[in-house]
Amino acid sequence: MAWINTKDGLEIYYERQGEGTPIVFQSGYMGIHDIWKDQVKLLKESYLCITHDNRGYGLSSKPVDSSFYTMEKNAEDLKSVLDANNIAEPILLVAHSIGSLASLAFVTKYPQLVKGIIMAGGGSFTGESVLKAGGNEEMFAASQTTPSEAQQFYQRLGCSSEIALEASKWQPTVFKNQTRAMLYYTADTKLLSLDVPVLVIHGKDDIVSTKESVYEIVENLPNAEWLEMENVNHFPQLEHPQNLNVIIENFIAKYFN
Repeated sequence: MAWINTKDGLEIYYERQGEGTPIVFQSGYMGIHDIWKDQVKLLKESYLCITHDNRGYGLSSKPVDSSFYTMEKNAEDLKSVLDANNIAEPILLVAHSIGSLASLAFVTKYPQLVKGIIMAGGGSFTGESVLKAGGNEEMFAASQTTPSEAQQFYQRLGCSSEIALEASKWQPTVFKNQTRAMLYYTADTKLLSLDVPVLVIHGKDDIVSTKESVYEIVENLPNAEWLEMENVNHFPQLEHPQNLNVIIENFIAKYFN
């Protein structure tokens, strides 16, 4: 466990476990590293697993000003974590929810560092599609104005009570700032010719990410595949961790060997 300093003066907490092909996990709206614990527990036996707390969450710095929150800044935080661990080889990037937007921002700027992307509970290709589906800052923020509401919000999405309880510790401004970062992210046109393999996973019972907005990722990335998981809401890594682990290992076997 350690912290790295970002270019804009924040501290980002990260953990490194295992050795081998690097698998780097990018969290989303539930921006803590703990959501990947069941993946790391298994995969660290064969791979190098890197997790971190997003800015605004967990053990990382929590600035209040909204200017600190963009998908591009999340991508730069990820690059700083890789640099701190001397990782220069292409990684498998496993992202969740709006972390998928951060992964798109990352691969846009650093395509040489990404060999494959798995979007588990993928968000959308752009924030605009979320807006079209009826999402807005007020809607997301209104569901998390108190500690108890924040905890209940994440439990409804498929988090365990233990993980969801973490959300009760965060300031409402964090949710609002991250929502704004999501809604106003615009994917770069470079992605339309991206040759990196991408697997987009959608929970069939997802109550927050619509199938249409998530599938937009597949429609815009030339080397993307679609997988729908039965009996999964928004957190496949917590709801059916063993199934997701198999999916990750199969992806590695297909594209990394």
